Amino acid sequence: MKITITVENPTPEVLEKLLALAATPAAVVTAVPDDRWTPERARSYYDRLPPRAQQILLQVVEGQGECAADELKANGRNLRGSTGAFRRVLSEGKRTGLWPEALPVPLVSHIVGGQLKKLEMPGCGTDRYSHPVFEEGLRDLLLNRR
Repeated sequence: MKITITVENPTPEVLEKLLALAATPAAVVTAVPDDRWTPERARSYYDRLPPRAQQILLQVVEGQGECAADELKANGRNLRGSTGAFRRVLSEGKRTGLWPEALPVPLVSHIVGGQLKKLEMPGCGTDRYSHPVFEEGLRDLLLNRR
């Protein structure tokens, strides 16, 4: 039996009581904060992206969390409209209840002088860095590209 409970913005007391309630013999309990990506969330997010945005996300994950715009534009590929899909898909997922409201956008654009220079996964060096989670969630796709 699997029971899933979603609690948004729990107080420490509520979280403690929920975990105590779930602490029955043979129970497996995990608590994932609303503002963290999981491998399952990462794969679900990827699956909802348009094809070009999927390619870009894979390139960024392969690039250890970042990829230069010039590399993304190689072979005459265009980025127009592709990068907007990252926020749009996340917003749609939040609106429909698929993902929690606190989940951050996994890719950010670095623009210098009006030109896109690179895309990267924010939070490097912190516990909010989503690269390792996306790498795990997209592992099978990454292996097929090599």
